[in-house]
Amino acid sequence: MKKNFLLFLTFSNFLALNAQTVEEKIAAKACECLEKNSKITEDVFRDCLTQPMGELILTDKDPKVRESMNTVEGIQGMVLRVQGVIAKKCPNLIPELIENKDNVFYSESKNKNAQNSYVIAKDFMRQNNYKMAIESFQLALKEDPNFVLALDDMAVSYRQLNDYDNAIKYYNKSLEIYPEGNFALMNIGVVYTFKSDYKTAISYYEKLIQFHPDNAEGYFGAGKNYFMLKDDEKALDNLFIAHIIYTNENSDYAKDSEKLIGALYQKMKSENKEDLFKKIAEKNNIKLE
Repeated sequence: MKKNFLLFLTFSNFLALNAQTVEEKIAAKACECLEKNSKITEDVFRDCLTQPMGELILTDKDPKVRESMNTVEGIQGMVLRVQGVIAKKCPNLIPELIENKDNVFYSESKNKNAQNSYVIAKDFMRQNNYKMAIESFQLALKEDPNFVLALDDMAVSYRQLNDYDNAIKYYNKSLEIYPEGNFALMNIGVVYTFKSDYKTAISYYEKLIQFHPDNAEGYFGAGKNYFMLKDDEKALDNLFIAHIIYTNENSDYAKDSEKLIGALYQKMKSENKEDLFKKIAEKNNIKLE
C-alpha cells in the first residue's frame, strides 16, 4: 500500500508541471488575439482561445498531445488549463460579462426590508438555529422573491435539517433566476448524492462544468457520482481533471481527489484493469511513474 501511495505523490507532483509549454503557447496567442479587440465578449474570448488551440495542438510534435484532443474530456481539460494560464498572463482581458454575472446575482437585495431579514437569518445560521433562519429567509423572500442569496441559504438551512426535498426546491428556484449559479449547481448535486440519486447529481455537475469549466467541483462531483455508479472510466476522466485544477491551485482538496483516484486504482488493479487505468491517465495527458 505504501508503494501505491508513493505512486500518487509522484502523480501529483507531475500534474503541476505537466505540458505547460503547450498551454503557454496557446495562451500567448490567445492574449495577442484578445489585445486586438476593443470589446471582449464571451464569444470573442472563446474564438481567441479555440483558434490557436486547434492550430498548435494539431502541429505539435508530441503524438500524445494530439491524441489527447480526440475526446471531449481531453478538450475540456485543455481548455480549462489554457484558461488558467490566460488568467495569469493577461487577466485584464477576461470578458467583463464572465466576471460580472456573480456580482449581479450574488449581491445584496435592493429592498431594505429583505436585506435586513437576510442579515438576521444569517445570524441564526451562525448559531445553527436553522428553523429560525428559515423563517427570516421567508420574510426576505416575501419582500424580494428574486433574492438569489436568500434562496441559496434557505436551501442550505433545509439541507442542514436533512429536509432534502425542500433544499432541492429552493436550489431550483435559485437556478430559475440564475441558471449559471455555481453555488446552487454544486450544492444541489450534493443533495442528490445524499439521496443516492447519482444520475441526477451528475446532470447538475455537468451543468456546472458547462458554465464553469475552470471549477474543479464540477469534475470532482461528477467523478464521485460516476464512481458510485461503477462507471470507472468516466469517474477517472473527471477526477483527473479535478485533480489537475486542485493541484495547480495548491488546494487542500487535491488530497480528496488523490484519495479517490487511489481507491479507483486499487479497485481496477484488483479487477485486472490496471492497463485501462494507465490508458485513461495517458488520454488525459497524465504520466504515471
